[in-house]
Amino acid sequence: MISALVGLTSFSFVGVAKDARPNILIIVVDDLGWAGVGFHSKTMTTPNLDKLAKESTELSRFYAYPVCSPTRAALLSGNIPRRYGVVDALNGRDPGIPAGLQTIPSTFKAAGYQTSLVGKWHLGVATTPQKNGFDHFYGFLSSGVAYYKHTAPNGRVDWQRDGQTINEEGYSTYLLADEAIKQLKSRDKDKPFYLQVAFNAPHDPIIATPELLEKHKGETNGAYNAVVEAMDQGIGRIVNAVDSENLAKETLIVFFSDNGAGGREGGSNFPLKRGKGTFYEGGIRTPALVRWPGKVASGKALSHPICVQDLFPTLASAAGVPMPKGLNIDGVSQWSTLKSGKATKRTPFLVAGYDIALFDGDWKMIEFQNGQRSLFNVKDDMTEQKDQLSSQPELAKRLGAKIDEMKKSLPPAPARAARPYGGPGGGRPKVNGGGGGN
Repeated sequence: MISALVGLTSFSFVGVAKDARPNILIIVVDDLGWAGVGFHSKTMTTPNLDKLAKESTELSRFYAYPVCSPTRAALLSGNIPRRYGVVDALNGRDPGIPAGLQTIPSTFKAAGYQTSLVGKWHLGVATTPQKNGFDHFYGFLSSGVAYYKHTAPNGRVDWQRDGQTINEEGYSTYLLADEAIKQLKSRDKDKPFYLQVAFNAPHDPIIATPELLEKHKGETNGAYNAVVEAMDQGIGRIVNAVDSENLAKETLIVFFSDNGAGGREGGSNFPLKRGKGTFYEGGIRTPALVRWPGKVASGKALSHPICVQDLFPTLASAAGVPMPKGLNIDGVSQWSTLKSGKATKRTPFLVAGYDIALFDGDWKMIEFQNGQRSLFNVKDDMTEQKDQLSSQPELAKRLGAKIDEMKKSLPPAPARAARPYGGPGGGRPKVNGGGGGN
């Protein structure tokens, strides 16, 4: 499959009427758990996201990957990122995704969209945002930055505009929101836009503004709650800018987190099991919203399973943008289901890294890297308390055979990196360890 993906695939763009091509705004947050939003937990202060939820269809079974780099690779490529060897958070000089990959921004750019990434890249050093379809890039390349100093984990300043390091003062969450709003207001109004805003919040190091830190003083995880509220403020300002520019009906907004909370930051995935770094629901099932007034229902929840790699073909279908000819991807358009607002039957799909999760309707099978498997009905048992591997032998056999068949096209997973994700809802279960297997 790689040979069909590497290298920009040429294709002819069949014109779509301007008013039929919506703007696309994708908002990705970092390490925000299932219970990190007010519409899932009363302990969180997220009034802007709560308002957005009322105006949106909530994707109550949206699946990302257990850590950030694979989710971002899946979003851009529409593929299971293990195809590129991306199964964990990338470090240092890790190559990441290959150069010349056909991506969602390059596809929309070829269709006449102005494209921009504001915020986190974290997809390796083999290529850059500008070489993968983004006209503009403002943000950082590494796994995370200090909120005020804008330094990467190695201590170096990691803040740039279009490839040039810049020194700016300010709180990163607010700077990213400022930039997104600036681009919205200065856009070429004769072209639709694809804008991807990737906040570093609430990823560690947890650093809050003095004002919000004082507001949440005395709370359990007060600093974390303050960081999340600042993130919510930034998102609210961006959405308000869309609305104030009279673009609400012309803009499809997608919001989600790149993985579940890991515990180090103070986040929670309650009532989901485990968290970041695991293939249990707490690691890969994240808050997610889709807003497009008049096209997508508001104030409703959709239980239909959708994966991050589905977003590329789904958004292309929604926008009337043709997929590149000959492109072979794992994601499947879910636009018809989003429009109808009704859960439908879909083909089984994989979320695959070190471990593998197969989703087939209400059923989920996890195959750990050591070859052990677990089986859950995530509709009836979203907390994954009842492993039905032994009580459903025929189903387990069928789904196991499906995993065996589907993983044949995937390269073997590399040896697992020693990367513990501890704390509430986090931590890797012992069964995840070991070699061999998938």
